[in-house]
Amino acid sequence: MSLNGLLFSRNRKGFVLVSVLMLGVMLISCATAFTWFVRQQVRGIGRERILLTNRSLAQVLAGSVMNLLYEVSTQINYDSPTQRWFQPFVIPVDGSEIWIVQVTPLDDKIPLRNLFLPDGNTLRRELTDIWHDMLDKLNCTGLENILLDFLDRNTRPRVGSVEADNFINRAPYDISELLILSGDVNSDLVYGSGGQPGFADYCTVFSDGQINLNVAPLHVMELLPGLDVAGLAARIEQSRKEEPLTSLRDVQSLPGASPRTSTLLTNIAGFRSRYFMMNIQCMSSEGEDGTSFSIIFDRTIRRIVRWEES
Repeated sequence: MSLNGLLFSRNRKGFVLVSVLMLGVMLISCATAFTWFVRQQVRGIGRERILLTNRSLAQVLAGSVMNLLYEVSTQINYDSPTQRWFQPFVIPVDGSEIWIVQVTPLDDKIPLRNLFLPDGNTLRRELTDIWHDMLDKLNCTGLENILLDFLDRNTRPRVGSVEADNFINRAPYDISELLILSGDVNSDLVYGSGGQPGFADYCTVFSDGQINLNVAPLHVMELLPGLDVAGLAARIEQSRKEEPLTSLRDVQSLPGASPRTSTLLTNIAGFRSRYFMMNIQCMSSEGEDGTSFSIIFDRTIRRIVRWEES
C-alpha cells in the first residue's frame, strides 16, 4: 500500500471512530433529556392528580359546611366570628397533608346589590346618607349620580349625569365592574392605594341587604346612622369581641346609644349573614404550602358563588 493510501485508511478509521463517539454522546444526551422529560411529565401528572383530588375534597367540605351552617341558622339568629364553628380548624388528609380551614361570615359592608328599592331605580332611603358619606370619604362626591346611573335599571340620566352605552344598568356581579367607568373610576379608587381606602373597603356584592354588625369593620359602622356619634361604633367593635350582638336591643343598651338608635338602624343593620367565605390552606406533612382555596357560598340557597384557587 502506498503512503497516501495508508494515510487515507488511517484518517478514515479516525473519522469513523470520532463519528461513533459523537453519536454515542448524542444518544446519551437524548436519553438523558428524554428521562428528564418523562420525570417532569410524571411529576406534572402527579401534581394534577393531587390538585384534582384536593379540588374534589374542597367541594365536598364546602357542601358539608353549607349544610351545617344552614342547620345552625334555623336555631341561632346571629353570626359572629366568636362562635366556635368560625374558629380555624385542622383536618388531616391521607396522612401526608393537613388542611387549615376557616369560615368567616360576610354581609359586612354596604350592599351594592341592594342599593335600590324593588323598582331598581330609587335609592333606598336608609342608604341615602350612607352612600353620600362614603363618597365623601373617598373624595368623589361628584360621581354620586354617575355611579347610580351606572347601576340602576333605567337609561334615564339623573341631574348632572349621563347614561353611556357601556353602563351595565343592573346590580354588579363583582365590584371590579366599577372599572368599566374608566373615565371616572380607576383601580386605586376601587381597591384603594397607598393606605387610602377604596370602594372595596366600604362596599360588597355579597350581602342580603343588611350589614351584619358582628363583622362590619369600624369604618363602615361609622357611616351608619346612630353609630356615628359618641364613639358608639367603636364601642360595638369592642363589645362584640366579648359577646356577640343578637338584636338591636343589644346595641341600644350600650353607653352612648340614643333613644332613636334602634329606629335609625332598622332595615340596614342586622346580626346574621347570608354569605360566607371559606379559606382552605393545604400543607404537606413537612410544612410545605400546597393548593389554597378561597370559596364564597350563599347559605340561603346552599350554593357556591365564587371559587378561587392558587
